[in-house]
Amino acid sequence: MSDMDCEACPSTSPLQVVIPETKEMTLTITEKAKNTLLGVMGDDSESALLVDVLSGGCSGYKYDLQIIEPLEDSEHFGLLIDGIQVYVPKTASSLLDGVEIDYEDKLMGGGFKLNNPNASKSCGCGESFR
Repeated sequence: MSDMDCEACPSTSPLQVVIPETKEMTLTITEKAKNTLLGVMGDDSESALLVDVLSGGCSGYKYDLQIIEPLEDSEHFGLLIDGIQVYVPKTASSLLDGVEIDYEDKLMGGGFKLNNPNASKSCGCGESFR
């Protein structure tokens, strides 16, 4: 084996870390989605809704909705919408600002649908966007 001269190795540029913009945000919930959420949460006022985005899906990002215990941290925005406590990670705030959470009844079962004015493209399944 021969010794490699490090000066002959191609140099790489430093890794660029992209920090998402954090901004104050608004979110709305339709009456149908609100009634469905309250039905799922029951009378437990200790439940909250976490709205997040994950990498993946057929368009780049996919929505993630979870029923959780209330959070007390500085990593999330806490919003009270029509009596429902909603949390959004600050890192997702620019992607979710202005989103409307809706619920659709479908022949083969219903589901939550997020209408996102920030999406430049969304998937036919309604679960993924870019």
